Amino acid sequence: MIVHDIVIVGGGLAGLRAALEASEYTDVAIVSKVHPLRSHTCVATGALHFPPAPNEPKEMYLQETIKGSDYMADQDAVDVLCDGAEVEIPWLESWGVVYARATDGEILRASPGGMSTRTGIIVSSQWARELVMTLQEQLWRRGVTFYDEWFATSLLVEDNVSRGITAYEIKNGEFHTIRSKAVILATGGFGWVYAMTTNSSICSGDGTAMAYRVGAPLKDPEFVQFHPTTLYPRGTLISETARVIGGRLYNSEGERFMERYAPNYMELAPRDVVSQAMQTEINQGRGIEGKYIGLDLSHINMEELEQIIGLTTIPLSFFRRRLEEFAELARIYAEVDITEDYIPVVPGQHFWMGGVKTNTWTETSIKGLFAAGEVACVSVHGANREGANALTECVVFGKRAGERASEYVENQNLKPVSKEKIKSEENRLYKILNNRGEYSAPKLRDELRKTMWEKVGLFRNEEGLTEALKKIKELKEKYRKIRVEDKSTVYNNSFILVLELGNMLDLAEATTLAALTRRESRGAHYRIDYPDRDYENWTKHIIMYYHPEKPVIKYEDVAITMFKPEKREY
Repeated sequence: MIVHDIVIVGGGLAGLRAALEASEYTDVAIVSKVHPLRSHTCVATGALHFPPAPNEPKEMYLQETIKGSDYMADQDAVDVLCDGAEVEIPWLESWGVVYARATDGEILRASPGGMSTRTGIIVSSQWARELVMTLQEQLWRRGVTFYDEWFATSLLVEDNVSRGITAYEIKNGEFHTIRSKAVILATGGFGWVYAMTTNSSICSGDGTAMAYRVGAPLKDPEFVQFHPTTLYPRGTLISETARVIGGRLYNSEGERFMERYAPNYMELAPRDVVSQAMQTEINQGRGIEGKYIGLDLSHINMEELEQIIGLTTIPLSFFRRRLEEFAELARIYAEVDITEDYIPVVPGQHFWMGGVKTNTWTETSIKGLFAAGEVACVSVHGANREGANALTECVVFGKRAGERASEYVENQNLKPVSKEKIKSEENRLYKILNNRGEYSAPKLRDELRKTMWEKVGLFRNEEGLTEALKKIKELKEKYRKIRVEDKSTVYNNSFILVLELGNMLDLAEATTLAALTRRESRGAHYRIDYPDRDYENWTKHIIMYYHPEKPVIKYEDVAITMFKPEKREY
């Protein structure tokens, strides 16, 4: 049996930031089913927010984040995010993160889609991998223990107190118990539940599902973001930068159609607005070949780009590098020359605004269990996340998780864990591994992903959501009779897929039921049978508790401390 003061599950940005904070005061270990450099953080564009921007009030960032959330973000939490980011960005630089800078030496700033505030910044490599590498190096220097390629299977909770985790070592099939005084979840989102997603295949919602099953409620599970520009038909992300530098969206009739939906912001409206507009064009028969929208970069001239962007201090090399990346993706995966043709794009699942319910100190309803990053819902994103706020959330609340967990364990003794509970979990795992049931895991997973994409996607209605819920229940029944094709114990990916699928099914059910319950359209949640926002009755969070038969739903008012809900116009 292994013992640490704090166990962090997840080796992405939120987990590493929590570890760096906590390891200054106590013994910390990180458990991750992949090496940190294979975490989903590493494929993200390395953009963050650094508020306030020069000559701008702090309230500008606050107001635009809250408006972008369709007034579903808890405004006290957004205030914490803003104040935390102001401290975190310079702190990260002091540890070795290098930010892209303008020709005058100042940190390069820009406005992400849906915002006019110039608080957006980016790391020099333009990829979040740089953040992960920097923090990982510092943790190695401190001697923090990494359990890479260990799959966390359950949270050990007794008397509503977290006492550690169980884990399966992927490289050799060994079962482990790790006792701890506190656990921090930082396992990211659940994007692989959808057939079309920008997420890595590792994004199966493991931490969220584990917490959900031991009594920590979910918050806002219905709010799933769909990014406007994923490469058709592959689903590879074409980042927002393509539109920031002047990319335009066209339908089959050659119309720059965003003028109808967001005349002021056009292609740079918030993601929910642009995605819904694109899908509307496709659904109404104006998709190119009836399938996709065209992203045009052919008109962009590098020498004129400074004038297009309106920033004379941004080095052209910055934009040239991004344009070359887009050209390479289009050439390899769509066989398109961006100097002559449109890049074929469609909306794809990108981010989950919901997650394990926490307060602004990342505390869950279970004592000693904390959560930060996409696994958690505090809520700073509400019904729609604005660009660059994901990594900002990871570093701000990762830091707060490490800080609060360290304070918590200081006055705690290591609590005993029932041997029966540990043995029961070990038996469960090996029963699944040795199961020779009639249903194939890859087939069930594909059915789930197809159902979620078609029935719980961009546009939802009661009929489709009801059908999806019925299908998910059928799949959960079949899951009881699932078979693992590979019976080996060394890097058994078939077994891991089955464990992930169990987590995905629980979260798919929660998302679908919450979407069926919310009878309005708000942010990324669009009900075609309830197309209007209902600020009076639905400015409240859905809080969902696990039950093996049917989840239990409660409600909680959105914290409105600064800006009252009003119609969003872009």
